[in-house]
Amino acid sequence: MLNSVSIEIENLYKEYQKKGKKIVALNNVSLNIKEGEFIGLLGPNGAGKTTLTKILTTLLLPTSGEAYINDISIKEDKKIRKIVGAVFGETGGRSLYYRLSIEDNLLFYSTLSGLSKDVARKRISSLLNYFDLEDKRKTLVMKLSTGMKAKVLLIRALIPFPKILLLDEPTLGFDAESSEKAKDLLNEFNREFGTTILLTSHNFPEIDELTSRLILIDSGDIVEDCPPNIFKKTAVQEYVHLMFSLPPLPSDGFGMSKLPTEIFKKLVKDQAGADILSLKVKDSFNFVFEATIQPITYPLNETISRITVLILRASGEIFKIAPYMPSLKESFLAFLALNKQESLENKETDLNEIFTFPIQEEDV
Repeated sequence: MLNSVSIEIENLYKEYQKKGKKIVALNNVSLNIKEGEFIGLLGPNGAGKTTLTKILTTLLLPTSGEAYINDISIKEDKKIRKIVGAVFGETGGRSLYYRLSIEDNLLFYSTLSGLSKDVARKRISSLLNYFDLEDKRKTLVMKLSTGMKAKVLLIRALIPFPKILLLDEPTLGFDAESSEKAKDLLNEFNREFGTTILLTSHNFPEIDELTSRLILIDSGDIVEDCPPNIFKKTAVQEYVHLMFSLPPLPSDGFGMSKLPTEIFKKLVKDQAGADILSLKVKDSFNFVFEATIQPITYPLNETISRITVLILRASGEIFKIAPYMPSLKESFLAFLALNKQESLENKETDLNEIFTFPIQEEDV
């Protein structure tokens, strides 16, 4: 059960000076993360994600504001580093010692974390074996591939079994199999040990699968804070695509059967709580229709159930049901576009400027 606050951030502000210009990386950010939560931190490049993570790991000082991890101020850097594990997505592994082996690197950092050599060696062997690096333990870091260095960085953060993990692109450079293993392991740390995890990534399926809460930051401000499924429904609406038949209405005075589309539209709105975005006649001879329907009142699954009941009760037949649920990536891009209020005209102008080159006149 989540009770105590693990990370508390109060009016965190960070600005830089670049070529005499003030750049605000964090704009009085405040938020609380409870013990055992698995949080996804999303945002475009330059939004402030890495700045926030580095401040929480004591690698950067804020311009103003305060943050606490397990009630310890981030200004007490030595205490913070004992309880926090961190990974920054550096594909070159710059924070590792290149002329030391994998094993020596991990033993060195384990000692700094206060682990005994016996415990450290057991955990190192277990994690190296898990990530298929056991046979590389004596290999110098300088001879490792990008993906292997990324694995070593993640292992280094996990060895102390930290109470809090701050992960900035931890699987950058991982292959597909290693990414799946990393997801399983992080899930295990979160569920079994109650590790609080703040994960920054552009791997949207990873964020969507692992996290229970999504924080979206843009231009130094928190612009959204909710579960991923709620965010997706807010940013991009779900819908269902249907192909079905309905029996014709009784013949009119001219002996012609009427298409029951108007009645169907009303029933969908009144009884299924949904809007029909499009309704086309697929086969007028057999009264087959194609419709795209958007849930309004009920969740997508219940909307589909209600529409199915409507069609079957009317003695109709259903040929195809294709629900559409937006991915986290689609929702993220849609939200950013809406948040920045980008217009098509502005985009076209930008492209025209890029591809407009001055013509140099030839010398006469």
